[in-house]
Amino acid sequence: MSSKINGQISPQPCPHLAEFRRTSAKPFLALHNCLRIKHPGGRAALRRDPDEVPHCATCGLSAPSRLYACVSCAAVSCHTSSAADHSHAADHAASMPPGHQIAVDVDRAELFCCACRDQVYDRDFDAAVVIAQTATSTLGADPTPSPQPENLRKKRRVDYRPWAPDLRERALIGTCSGPIDGASPDPSLDLPRGLRGLNNLGNTCFMNSVLQALLHTPPLRNYFLSDRHNRFFCQKKNNGDVDGAVKRSGGNNGNKNGRICLACDMDAMFSAVFSGGRAPYSPAKFLYSWWQHAANLATYEQQDAHEFFISMLDGIHEKVEKGRRKPHGEGNGDCCIAHKVFSGILRSDVTCMACGFTSTTYDPCIDISLDLEPNQGCSTKMATATSNHSCNGEADYLTSSQNCGTSTLMGCLKRFTRAERLGSDQKFFCRQCQVRQETQKQMSIRKLPLVSCFHIKRFEHSSTRKMSRKVDRYLQFPFSLDMSPYLSSTILRSRFGNRIFPFDGDEPDASDDLCSEFELFAVVTHTGKLDAGHYVTYLRLSNRWYKCDDAWVTQVDENIVRAAQCYMMFYVQKMLYYKATDKQMAS
Repeated sequence: MSSKINGQISPQPCPHLAEFRRTSAKPFLALHNCLRIKHPGGRAALRRDPDEVPHCATCGLSAPSRLYACVSCAAVSCHTSSAADHSHAADHAASMPPGHQIAVDVDRAELFCCACRDQVYDRDFDAAVVIAQTATSTLGADPTPSPQPENLRKKRRVDYRPWAPDLRERALIGTCSGPIDGASPDPSLDLPRGLRGLNNLGNTCFMNSVLQALLHTPPLRNYFLSDRHNRFFCQKKNNGDVDGAVKRSGGNNGNKNGRICLACDMDAMFSAVFSGGRAPYSPAKFLYSWWQHAANLATYEQQDAHEFFISMLDGIHEKVEKGRRKPHGEGNGDCCIAHKVFSGILRSDVTCMACGFTSTTYDPCIDISLDLEPNQGCSTKMATATSNHSCNGEADYLTSSQNCGTSTLMGCLKRFTRAERLGSDQKFFCRQCQVRQETQKQMSIRKLPLVSCFHIKRFEHSSTRKMSRKVDRYLQFPFSLDMSPYLSSTILRSRFGNRIFPFDGDEPDASDDLCSEFELFAVVTHTGKLDAGHYVTYLRLSNRWYKCDDAWVTQVDENIVRAAQCYMMFYVQKMLYYKATDKQMAS
């Protein structure tokens, strides 16, 4: 019978290994001094001496068979998986008393049962190997670990409980609300609730396309529709400070931006869009508030949808943070609703090619920008992560041929997380070597957000050639996406030989596997040229796809969505978990 540990399948326990562990107090302690690591980032091997060439004690051969060292007596014997060949490792186990059946592959540092003639797995053994590998990569480093973002802390999850109003809430519902007539007189216009067109206010399709995606982002929608940010309370709270400033200044212009709150305007927009009306909505108030926040973009010219997305979330974050007594760090996903929904953590490992020392840093991000071009033979990173307060991550170069193979979203993510050797002109200072050395860099995703936003870099700007262009190549993207291959835990496990051992935040909860499954619910597309284009959003609601083209909303087939020229894609976790509150944890 097999079991699942940290997302890995653990086979049925070996009886010989169980007996060996029962009779040995510290069975793998002696292995620490024999483990050797090949730099940089190589797998562990078993050697008494670094220059030792192991060979079978019976036949003297060192190849082509596998060599195994007995854990009890350190005798090295050969073994082959072929039934026609003889196994000296099995002969050694049969001729010795119990406890000599367990051996270690000298080249791979993997456990092997000579009696069962198969690999066996033990968490303590994997821990010993991983600790040895980690020790070599951090030797001579600062013993104080680098601080991690606050939202990496473990949070206990609780089961979902359907909400039911209490007596007070029932009274409020009865006196302060009324039923909404959602039926449409025209069956052809029977669209899902909340699906309304947005009027174009003058080259504002970039704003309408992003707002349509955000209005139907499940965690964001649930937040505002459950009155978690009440604009009337927010304005009343801020009016006291603003009125005092206005009186001292002698007019309304004394504190011009005091009443601007993008979260309040989002709350008003959610209320209007989900009120049951079908007529197109004009987000003029929101556009004005955004202009106040981003004055450099306050024009009627076409803007970049991704830049608007970053600027808008930045405005919500900035306003909410000013209203808090205790400020939260930018890497904390609990600071505001924008970061609760979109904030993730990236891990960056820079490994010295000379000594193997690895420097690890964590950076918060609210989306991931992916380069569409393969860039074969180029050392430039395929993708860049956009931080919480940065603008559109633009490439400083023009890529080569635009007509090479078809790109896929999974291929872009794979290139984003693959190890990349930096050039000689990008040497890093190694704290262990105390000189600048050539390094290898690898990015991975440490923490997944509730909603993952992927931005495809279709607009390229070259400062050297002083020219810009749009990349019109097609990108294949799935409706369901498994993010587990790009997680830090998966990449580290592969780096350490797929050990059954917790890596970088692994939890023994099987629900972690479900957190890496995402579903596509919104696609923002761009058609046209660099300086004259149009943005359109495709939304997935009630398992149907709808095209939102400013004020016009129509139902479309999913094949039309697959063939679209995607610019931004929004994926939401298939399974959302509820965090236990302090009150629940205390009880």
